[in-house]
Amino acid sequence: MAGTALKIVRFLGEAPKISPELLPETVAQYAFNLDLSSGDLLPYRRSEEVATLDKVGTVKTIYPMTDPGDGSLKWLHWTSDVDVATAQIEGDDTQRIYYTGDGAPKVTNYAMATSGTQFPTTSYTLGLPLPTATPIATATAFAEKISSTRARDAGGTATIVTTVAHGLTTGDYVTITGFATAGYNLTNAQVTVVNTTTFTYFTFGAAEGTTADGTGRVNLAGIIDPRTYVFTYYTAWEEESVPSEPSAAVFVKEGQTVTITGLPATWTHGAGYQTTDMMVRIYRTVLGVEGTEYFRVGEVTLGTTSFVDEFDVSLLDADTLLESLDYDQPEANMQGMLTIHNSMIVGFFGNTLCFCEPGKPHAWPIKYRQQIDSTIVGLGAFGTTLIVLTDKTPWKVDGNNPEAVSLARTDYVLPCVSKRSIVNIGFGVMWSSTGGMAVYSTTIGTDYITKNVHSWTTWPEAVTPAGVVGKYYRGRYFGSDGTNTFLFERNDQVGGHLVQTDVVFTAAHYLPATDAFYYVDSSKVHLWNSPNVGPSTLDWKSKVFTTKQFINFGAARIIADYSTPEGEAALVAENAAIEAANEAVIAAGLEGGAMGEDDVGELILAGSRLTPLAVPEFNATFQFFVNKQLVYSSVIYNDQPFRLPTGYRSDTFEVRVATTARVRAIHLAETVSGLRGT
Repeated sequence: MAGTALKIVRFLGEAPKISPELLPETVAQYAFNLDLSSGDLLPYRRSEEVATLDKVGTVKTIYPMTDPGDGSLKWLHWTSDVDVATAQIEGDDTQRIYYTGDGAPKVTNYAMATSGTQFPTTSYTLGLPLPTATPIATATAFAEKISSTRARDAGGTATIVTTVAHGLTTGDYVTITGFATAGYNLTNAQVTVVNTTTFTYFTFGAAEGTTADGTGRVNLAGIIDPRTYVFTYYTAWEEESVPSEPSAAVFVKEGQTVTITGLPATWTHGAGYQTTDMMVRIYRTVLGVEGTEYFRVGEVTLGTTSFVDEFDVSLLDADTLLESLDYDQPEANMQGMLTIHNSMIVGFFGNTLCFCEPGKPHAWPIKYRQQIDSTIVGLGAFGTTLIVLTDKTPWKVDGNNPEAVSLARTDYVLPCVSKRSIVNIGFGVMWSSTGGMAVYSTTIGTDYITKNVHSWTTWPEAVTPAGVVGKYYRGRYFGSDGTNTFLFERNDQVGGHLVQTDVVFTAAHYLPATDAFYYVDSSKVHLWNSPNVGPSTLDWKSKVFTTKQFINFGAARIIADYSTPEGEAALVAENAAIEAANEAVIAAGLEGGAMGEDDVGELILAGSRLTPLAVPEFNATFQFFVNKQLVYSSVIYNDQPFRLPTGYRSDTFEVRVATTARVRAIHLAETVSGLRGT
């Protein structure tokens, strides 16, 4: 008889909360450096160092910008917790970003951020302050004008020439009196200006040629209305401030000239703002169907302290309406900036949730602010839902416009203990909480998504919950507390895949367009699972298998890809890169380190600065445990069966395999012939 046999396939990750004896069949006690998406034990590739950062201290945030010349990545980095948001700005190809966490909220672009060292090198303070100057409006009285000639064509268009400049603008309404000839005298005639002394208007009467006539009198028509003026700052990036305090009212007729003075001669709001090519826009009140509103009548460069308003009201339209009445600057202590749907960006401070004006990342109207009943820790979003995570209960925010959003508190107390752990995982938002990784999604609601693999006891033993930094990677949650690192993937059938890895990071960034996960360890940026290097060493230990009877497993077989073209090609490419780097070191005469020094000042003895070549190790180290004691360990080089120790009988067994190869199955049997049935 073949006897008892065991075949392990469709490998799964860890479930630390479950006793090793009670784990499901292929769930591991220990799963390390492996991708379980196929069901095989597939090692991740090793990491590749791609950049060195130049700021001193622990880097907590990285963000890449693309060199428009060669396509290389330039790494913005901070030693503080920074949140970066992008916006849809029409016509902008400068890689403009907005961020919080480095002092007051800021904005920068590629040229500014990479203009020196320690990226971002320069930036602007986000938003524009309230102007402190108040404009002064002075009306110039309209002097009655006297005609010198008159004329009228066959179509009824009268032409009047005045003895001096008439001071009118096309569209003005005038009252004309004094002419003895019929039809020329008219109230509320709208004029078209020909030149400084000539204008036309429509009348009824017979045609006549140009006739000398000094009896006509021209005055502005209409009633006297009060008018006030305000000004705003306007940047080269088309960002506009809230308006100044209004001027004192002047009482004028439409068409009367008003001079505006008191405009700012210099920038008085401190450094850090975008003042290059800044304009000052001037607005005046106009009485319309919806009440009195401000319309733009002109603009001057910052430093021009006066402006003459001769603008005709008939030329004003909706494009000149003052829109920035509520474009408040964001709070200096706002953090957590996050781009969401409908061209909105959100942030928070304390227990206050903030929204920008849709499509206007510099404008954060106070009227849009919402208060939460707990201290906000961070924000997450998926689809059209915003999740506000607090030190107590999550809140759900829905709505397509900040003027009409709805807030609802969820029922489950799931505090967020690490702002940097918040990740949009595709089906919802995940974050580190006190009892595991928590989640909110439309299908799950609020819950601990790791509840099948971690308990309240094992979670804080595995990581420091408050120190977790998380990012998205291929549908997985990739988290590290700087010492311990894990990947978790949702799986409703088995409760989720959980594996560990040997990399640690304090900051990370995922680029979905290239499927590239970058992380920072110390001052180095690494590409995780790089296609340019060989595989890492995976390590997987099975559950404790128990048999119904005491037996002796006497044979085993490890089905694995001990040699693969892609694996060998990666090693060839890696060694070619190592050889090129070594040749550069040799050419520079730096291959030998002197006694007593190395590159970091530590003691060495005739050390070498050459990097050794990578050695292919497509084999598997196999360990076999009986009664939880290691009884066999060997390196396996092929798929052939091999014998295990004899002389014992037990009902408790475990296996462990460590390899750079892809493992497809592990077979155990009492005899070699018994392996045929597995």
